[in-house]
Amino acid sequence: MKRRWVSILVAVALVGIPGAFLGDKTYKLAARYRQFKAVAARLPELPEIRSATRPRRSAFPVVWLHRVDSVERAVLMAPVYKGLEIDVVYDASADYFDVGHDSVPSLGISLERVLSAMPAVRAHFFWIDFKNLTDANKAAACARLLAIGRAYGIVDNTIVESGNPRALSCFTESGFYTSYYLFPESNLPTMTPEQVAEYYAEVKANLMASRVNAVSSNYRSLPFIEKYIPGADVLLWYTETGDALRYHAWVTYLRMRPGVKVILVHQPGPGYR
Repeated sequence: MKRRWVSILVAVALVGIPGAFLGDKTYKLAARYRQFKAVAARLPELPEIRSATRPRRSAFPVVWLHRVDSVERAVLMAPVYKGLEIDVVYDASADYFDVGHDSVPSLGISLERVLSAMPAVRAHFFWIDFKNLTDANKAAACARLLAIGRAYGIVDNTIVESGNPRALSCFTESGFYTSYYLFPESNLPTMTPEQVAEYYAEVKANLMASRVNAVSSNYRSLPFIEKYIPGADVLLWYTETGDALRYHAWVTYLRMRPGVKVILVHQPGPGYR
């Protein structure tokens, strides 16, 4: 493991981080990494959840852009990133996907409006973070998204993510790549072994009753996924800001982990909301 950490630091140097960043920053980065491994060491011994997901071959790029929730941001960033994450809330009364994070007031931007404005839309990949998928709206939402996906030729290029994996079956069967969003309200590093065991039971029950292709979470939850759901396709986000050395080192490390297919990263700019 030490050799792997050294290889990450070498990779960081190769991408052009100035030598002045090393030293104290490298020490802090190594300390953060040790904390990450300490979380893994504290996880209780529980059976692996085997055959719980349906890994699927894909042509996904590894690094995607987080929170592309406006037409301006989509148009600006499409030439830079092949993979874009879009937050949506399904409006059943109007049968459309409202683009935007559920914590931000709606601007009435439809998913079709974002897609139609993008250059070379079929050459891109989309992570649809479905904020309000329920048993009540799953059939109508699935039919609507399938119509959109077919119209733009992006069904095979689209990830549909939800914290309600049991409601994702229709999307999986329709050809979308689906992912179960883990730890929506939890922070793994601060959880007790008892809390981890309780959440593990919830995840196991959901996976056994679902047909999803992957699991997704903040990068800090990777120890949980690797220990309990080995062999799963993994989608992560690393959206911390303010430290170039840490960013490049962690993204490099995460790319090396088996099973990690996609990493969402943060980049501010016009249209971010």
